[in-house]
Amino acid sequence: MMSSTKVPDAFKPLFELAEKHVGDYFKHRKYQPEKGMIEISGSRYIMLRGASISVEFFQLSRKLFGSENLQQADLFAAGFLYELAHLIGNSDARLFHKKMKLTDPVEKLSAGPVHFAHTGWAFVNILDESKPSPNSDYFLVYKHPYSFECDAWLNSSLAPTYPVCVMNAGYSSGWCQESFGISLDAREVTCRSLGHDDCLFIMAPPDRLDKRIAEYLVNHQELPDLKDSFQLTQTRIQLEAGETNQHNILTKLLSNRLFTYARNLEATQQSLPEKIELLNKEIEVRKETEHALAVSEKSWRELSEISFDSILRCRMDCVIEANKASETLFKRSASSLINQSIAELLGLENWVKLKLIIDTDHNNRTELKIDINGRPSNIEVQINKTNDNQFVLAFRDISERVNTMNKLERLANYDSLTGLCNRTAFERIVTRKITNSSFDKDKHALLYFDLDKFKQVNDTLGHKAGDLLLYEVAQRAGKAIRALDLLARMGGDEFTIWLPDIRQAEEAQQAAKHIMESMTSPFLIENQSLAVLISIGIAFYPEDGLDYETLYLHADQAMYEAKSRGGGAVRTYKPN
Repeated sequence: MMSSTKVPDAFKPLFELAEKHVGDYFKHRKYQPEKGMIEISGSRYIMLRGASISVEFFQLSRKLFGSENLQQADLFAAGFLYELAHLIGNSDARLFHKKMKLTDPVEKLSAGPVHFAHTGWAFVNILDESKPSPNSDYFLVYKHPYSFECDAWLNSSLAPTYPVCVMNAGYSSGWCQESFGISLDAREVTCRSLGHDDCLFIMAPPDRLDKRIAEYLVNHQELPDLKDSFQLTQTRIQLEAGETNQHNILTKLLSNRLFTYARNLEATQQSLPEKIELLNKEIEVRKETEHALAVSEKSWRELSEISFDSILRCRMDCVIEANKASETLFKRSASSLINQSIAELLGLENWVKLKLIIDTDHNNRTELKIDINGRPSNIEVQINKTNDNQFVLAFRDISERVNTMNKLERLANYDSLTGLCNRTAFERIVTRKITNSSFDKDKHALLYFDLDKFKQVNDTLGHKAGDLLLYEVAQRAGKAIRALDLLARMGGDEFTIWLPDIRQAEEAQQAAKHIMESMTSPFLIENQSLAVLISIGIAFYPEDGLDYETLYLHADQAMYEAKSRGGGAVRTYKPN
């Protein structure tokens, strides 16, 4: 008796077997919170709150796009989450097909809904009208009772105007696409978040999906009026037809370039053998052209051999020629690079990045990180496409330049004496945190402290001793606070601490107490035992300020209030 899916009778034997295999897989769970790990049958999993990758992601997108662009924001969020879920569905399907040694498309499909239920996406009910087949007639109609996306929206204060289960649609179409070897898309037709009875989906090849939905609606007049619920779909259609204004350029780019490439990458890879076969058939026709090219290639070799840059000529994903300078960069002979796979030479992630540029642009430049004999290097790559599926890669090692830039960045953002964040970096980090905070939900604190009578140390022991004392104070203060807190040196003997995400004011008071206690033991500086007192001022977000400048000013005022009372004390900001 199946418990994790509901399917037509003809499919039940396959799904019962899938439920057993997938169920056995999920029985082997290992929770290791002390390592921050969850393992299921040897594979590492993570748990995410459903709302964080559904309604809350839409809210973030709306915040980034602005209130005047809500439709564009929702289109971006829905498109991104759909494509992400589609890729996850592809990946999970490949894993389970291999583990379960499945070859038949419907058998491959059967593991998907069971895995879907075990991982908390939704329960799957495949309806009798479904006709899954590995061709353009593919048609699947199904329901997702208990969809995590739908529940997230129902539990929120937002009222959607279109179906919200985009990740459910993306994951299921990704799994089925991998199972049947054809391009598939899915769309939610009705959604409980809109007041409908069910979350109903239809899946078909992309060029037939709209037609399949229209046919289904004609045959099911009992369904509610769905005009308003397809607002997001209509916006996507308009976007593809070029009917929107310039405000949609970013969304159009993501939809038409990045997402399209990601979705068609596997289809492109599957077609490569066919293209190679076609290329072999054309060899005879190209002989005369190759003779002419031989002359220009001789000139190219002469130029590449005198270049200081590593130059590789490649066909498809394989090196066919390498110049002498390549030996210096790759630490191996030029002859050993011939017939080397670019993915193996540079790493699969770098090859995917280069392939995207090669497929979309004629010539371009990018930067990569590669590992050569265990030594990480930063390289700049110039890509030049030629004819006959060939391209030229010119490499230049820019590791020294990158290291110099990193050093300059550190000098610009960190205090050279203590190694702490400086004033500029501290202000930037705190401002970003405040910008992403909600004044009615979040609470933070800014602590400001300096050393009482520090000038006397410099005057009596010298500036070297003063610097040593500041370094030791920074070390003790850093050990007295939480790992997520941010300690910075503002200059001189002045320090600030950002305490994010506190629950109540007492936590800041307790943090200040720990810092004060860390200073009670004398400091041994230049063979002198020094007793140090500090004064601390505290300002709270949002009570004492909604921006960095206001919080900083009020914490400073509170600190001087502590000093005016003799020092060695903690004071919170009190308005005059």
